[in-house]
Amino acid sequence: MENHLNKYFIKFSYIGFMFSGFQRGNGDNSIEDSIIRCLERNGMDGEIHSAARTDRGVSAVGNVFSMEADKPIEKIMGILNAGVKNCVFHSFANVTKGANPRHNKMKHYRYFLPWIDDHIAFDRFIMKFKGEHDFSGFCRRDHRNPVRTISEIRSTWENGYGFIDFYGRSFVWNQIRSIVGFSMKHFTEQDYNPFTNGVVNSYIAPAENLVLIDITYEGIKFRRVPIRSKEKYVSRLWERQFADFHAIDSILRLQDQDNGI
Repeated sequence: MENHLNKYFIKFSYIGFMFSGFQRGNGDNSIEDSIIRCLERNGMDGEIHSAARTDRGVSAVGNVFSMEADKPIEKIMGILNAGVKNCVFHSFANVTKGANPRHNKMKHYRYFLPWIDDHIAFDRFIMKFKGEHDFSGFCRRDHRNPVRTISEIRSTWENGYGFIDFYGRSFVWNQIRSIVGFSMKHFTEQDYNPFTNGVVNSYIAPAENLVLIDITYEGIKFRRVPIRSKEKYVSRLWERQFADFHAIDSILRLQDQDNGI
């Protein structure tokens, strides 16, 4: 008699520079491979499906993957936190069999920047990318449709650094890093329309400054699990990554929130 399998969405954080990439098969130490090996070592099916395959070097506070298992979810979370280094598996949701982690309501990314003296001009320029556009010139092309909608762009500047928040249902490969790199290069040219004259951007901002903050879903609420000891370890890694422009406080505040992250 087959055991009954429950399906879960698991939300987790990780430090991008500690891995060889995200997708399985991407180097010896990819994030997906690390999760799969841990599950299989503990007698579970390693078939997982990720909501966002972040670029190499990109970090996350709230990425999501789905899996099925017959073990209690609290035990699964404990196994993952004990067995996958440099990740914190902090929240979960019970979902229906047909639930797909890629069918999200919203993704939220944050890009950290060193201080820009004329950040008002930068903010004005980067707002050109809000809304629906063909981002062919601002992504690494693959089979996907490059037309995407950025629902909101917000800028914050404080304590000697800045960060730009991007909100949208889906993004194409390198899109945010390309937008930031292009804006850094051209923000003094306020009349420049980035979507005319066949612009193909070659200025890609570094991956290490980009963080996937959260992914939200319609009608799905995540529950947190207590993992303070490992959170402290990962907090030290956040500190190491963002020490150059003192962004650590912003990241740690996000990790402490209980609003679905």
